[in-house]
Amino acid sequence: MSAKSVYEMAVVAARPAELALASWLLGFVLLFAPLFRSGMPALAVLVLEILAVVLLALVLWRPRPGLLGRAEAIALVLLVAVPFLYLIPLPVSLVQLLPGREAYLAAQTLASAERTTTLSLYPLETESALLFMLVPIGVFVATRMLDERHMLRLMHLLLWLAAAQALLGLLQYVASPGSPQLLGLDLPDVQSAVGTYTNRNHLAGVLEMLLPVALALMTFWVGRRDSDARTGWRARIAFLGSLRGHVALAYAAVAVLLLVGLIFTRSRGGIALGVVGVLVSTALFARRLGGGNVYGATGTVVASALGIGVAIGLAQVLDRFSVGGAVQDSRWTIFSSTLEGVGVFAPLGSGPGNYPDLFVAFQPLELGQWFINHAHNDYLEWLFEGGIIAATLIVLLLMLFVRQWVRLLTPATWSVFRFVQVGAGIGVTLLALHSLVDFNLHIPANVVYFAFLSGVFFSNPATAEQPVRRRRRTSDLHDEPKAVSPPAPRQGPTIPPDQIPNPFLDE
Repeated sequence: MSAKSVYEMAVVAARPAELALASWLLGFVLLFAPLFRSGMPALAVLVLEILAVVLLALVLWRPRPGLLGRAEAIALVLLVAVPFLYLIPLPVSLVQLLPGREAYLAAQTLASAERTTTLSLYPLETESALLFMLVPIGVFVATRMLDERHMLRLMHLLLWLAAAQALLGLLQYVASPGSPQLLGLDLPDVQSAVGTYTNRNHLAGVLEMLLPVALALMTFWVGRRDSDARTGWRARIAFLGSLRGHVALAYAAVAVLLLVGLIFTRSRGGIALGVVGVLVSTALFARRLGGGNVYGATGTVVASALGIGVAIGLAQVLDRFSVGGAVQDSRWTIFSSTLEGVGVFAPLGSGPGNYPDLFVAFQPLELGQWFINHAHNDYLEWLFEGGIIAATLIVLLLMLFVRQWVRLLTPATWSVFRFVQVGAGIGVTLLALHSLVDFNLHIPANVVYFAFLSGVFFSNPATAEQPVRRRRRTSDLHDEPKAVSPPAPRQGPTIPPDQIPNPFLDE
């Protein structure tokens, strides 16, 4: 046996152990990320970065061929290379040619005698941004390393974690200061659900991401039955009393809990995107109840009516239940000042991670009593820091996202993993939309969940296919009867040649 064959056999034998280890590590990351103020403290960020490095080392130790597509690999490399670009030492004379840097370079010259600088005005902040970028990349690549079984297990873990956050948020809403159900957390200024997060909008972000996944699993298991089970509406209604029916009801309960938790966050953006998530999920799943539309056109109509009814009800809740804070009501002022900074630092921006330190120069007087650490619009903040380079990366990632949607939305019968992929894609879309009015993609816990759902969404859809199940068609009265061959004559028992035949029994 050749050395290459021995190596290949060792790789195959080690792969289950590697998958199990990666799955356990990823599960710990998903569990740990939101526990301590949604991962915002420096020590929590450090733990996530160390775990991300371990995940990357596990993936790169024995890389699997075809793990990532060429375009995906290029996008990931660029996400790491861009902060490096802003940390390359350059002569002061060259950096002075870039707009918006004169005052900062003059101050740095007075403070030190160094004659070199970087594209980033605050290199230490850019280094921190570079290290944190390893977290979503490590989670995404490790998720792509897993097979469907491990990804589904981790998705169930994430659903239960989101349900626990929603339940904690409901307890917070009805609690008073010092109540034991707060687990030592402080109540928010405005009565609302926050979970272990520091802001109700960020809890709304994780709930809106997982709501479509719960709806997808519920849709798959509603009416799901064995191929030899009886058909008919009575049998399908009786299905709810079976074990598989209980599974569908459990997913429905999780979806309701996430939806109620989203309402009690009182986040305007979260509730509005919950409406969008229910409508989009209804449009994509209503014709695929049970995986292959086992209820026919009637089931599609009923599911569509329920989805639209829930969306209309949430729209009423949005008007009467949501609230806004003082800074949130000043978002347009922050946006306008951020755009001013984008123009000043164009075309290359100020450097990744620099926004909190540099926005003070553009902050208007009416916001002077607050420290604005984020733009409340992740895309504007990235343009402020990365300029045209960040804009190019955003467009590239958007193109990859659209291409994956085209690959997933096929007319074939979907497996449970395909349902989860589509639900994950809807959840990623909702958080990306929420980032237009908030900074969810700067919250470590939500970044981890976003990267995991993206890894599930971008997995190879070919592995999730299921053969199309043909529905039995009732014969039409006008159909010509098919010729039925007569049954074969029944053959009696074979008589051995040495046996005397019985004239009364044997034919």
